[in-house]
Amino acid sequence: MKEILGKIDAFCAYIIAIALILILLITSIDINSFNKNFYASAYKELETAETLGMTEKDLNLATNTLLDYLQGKRNDIKEEVSVQGVKMMAFNSKEEAHMIDVRNLYRFALHIRNISIVLLVVSLVYLLVRLRKGTWTLLSIQYMKTAILAAVFFAMLAGWAFVDFDAFWTTFHKIFFSNDLWLLDPATDLMINLFPAEFFSKLVFRIVGMFVASGGALFLGGYFYLRHQLNKLKGNEDAA
Repeated sequence: MKEILGKIDAFCAYIIAIALILILLITSIDINSFNKNFYASAYKELETAETLGMTEKDLNLATNTLLDYLQGKRNDIKEEVSVQGVKMMAFNSKEEAHMIDVRNLYRFALHIRNISIVLLVVSLVYLLVRLRKGTWTLLSIQYMKTAILAAVFFAMLAGWAFVDFDAFWTTFHKIFFSNDLWLLDPATDLMINLFPAEFFSKLVFRIVGMFVASGGALFLGGYFYLRHQLNKLKGNEDAA
């Protein structure tokens, strides 16, 4: 019985570690993808308004339309803007269909985060009841193990993206989208001109940076907690 409970404890600790990593990743995606200051900075650096022949007002209008749609603040992306002095609908039917897929993917990610939060809370309550103070030692160990594996995996992805972002981004779309609506044409589709590969490259590495920083902070927290516990144990042994 004791052995079975030990395995359950370890399993719950791994669930918490994996849930934490998913929560940090999806939260980083969520925060950065809707950070309007980032969009303004990226547009300025890439000279998007000048290249497209749009005013900043129309550029922001088109951008906010997409972001509000993803967050469920509006039901469509129908909006009129001026491009090269010509009034037109910002997005065509193909772009609208693709945004439905993007919104569904975003909502799915939020569901995964919500499920992860529930699993984390349930597992943590179980461990606190079972192990009390020993919970934090077990969690620190299991999180550090899991974080190292995650770090290796994401480092490989980041390296791939750094070396060949186009290949990385294409593979991402092939995995997460079941159609080719994401293959937009710069000659007819405004969306690909608003968000070229250079834009998404900046966004991806910004997401990775926040994710690594938050995950690394938890790793260090676990490391220093274990060191503290070890020093405390040695101190007790010396006193005895």
